[in-house]
Amino acid sequence: MIYVEKSAENLPLTNLIAKEHNIEVVDNSMEVEDKKSNVVISNHNDNFVHRCPATNIYRCCNYHVVDIMQGCPFDCAYCILQLYLPHKYIKVAGNTDNVLSDIKSSVMNQKRRIGSGELSDSLAMDKIIPLSKIIVPFVNKLDNILFEFKTKSDVIDNLLNLNPKNVMVSWSLNPASIIEKEEPYTASLERRLKAAETLSKYGYKTGFHFDPLIMTDNFEKLYGDLIENLTSRINEESVEYISISTFRCPSELMNIIRQRKNPSILTKGDFIKGIDGKTRYFKAERIKMIRFVTEKIQKYWKKPFIYYCMEHSSIWENILNYDPGEREEFETYFPCYNK
Repeated sequence: MIYVEKSAENLPLTNLIAKEHNIEVVDNSMEVEDKKSNVVISNHNDNFVHRCPATNIYRCCNYHVVDIMQGCPFDCAYCILQLYLPHKYIKVAGNTDNVLSDIKSSVMNQKRRIGSGELSDSLAMDKIIPLSKIIVPFVNKLDNILFEFKTKSDVIDNLLNLNPKNVMVSWSLNPASIIEKEEPYTASLERRLKAAETLSKYGYKTGFHFDPLIMTDNFEKLYGDLIENLTSRINEESVEYISISTFRCPSELMNIIRQRKNPSILTKGDFIKGIDGKTRYFKAERIKMIRFVTEKIQKYWKKPFIYYCMEHSSIWENILNYDPGEREEFETYFPCYNK
């Protein structure tokens, strides 16, 4: 059900949604049953754009995120939202003019990579909450932006009626067996790859996130087959960048994962506490996993920029023979800064 807080009743996003879906007006979100199938359109004055949270210990690429939506219809075992959000329903900022203003302000002085997939899936709800119809035309009028929709869905119909000029769409990828077990309600691997294939041919820049890599039996076979499938179907000319990183999480999230109804493969892993306090695979294991995926991709694709999200500089040096440096230096390696 879609609920609209009274303060958001006359906002443009509400009117857009109401054309095709039934809505119910409530005084505030406290009246809404707290479950993933409910959507709440609100009117709040947050700072919508901010730098991706990180630590100086691990390398961060200076990515910026726009928090226009909070909550996700998917139920990935490792999802950080289980720990970060105080609600299960999906909260959407109806005052999109404020969101767009924040995006514009963030790119006035320099180029930015900005994405909407930190506290939500960027496209999972796009049939019902068509934010792409609002965001894409706006960012295409700006000079200094690459806007990224990160997703585990195949909801791309709206994008096929929009100009891909300043936009990229990226998919989080894992082997099909891991998706089936660890990422409930998400699009299958085949559906994700088909969507990527369609958008790349349409003219969108694409990206892929092998994050989190999850250690499992037959790791090299499973991830190797995935990469062969991907690289055989997507033209590397469309690929803007690829991120690789292993599973990591705060210890509190690990406790939540252990309590889930369906046991997760992650509860069988061998972990240590990293220097940032997060639960991580042993460093030697991380290097082995990241090296395999990197070299497998590079066997087929030479051009896309590969980076390691929130991994230590020593891992970069061990595998890629260089250290990308701190945020501002790191981000200069991305292709969009060199065009």
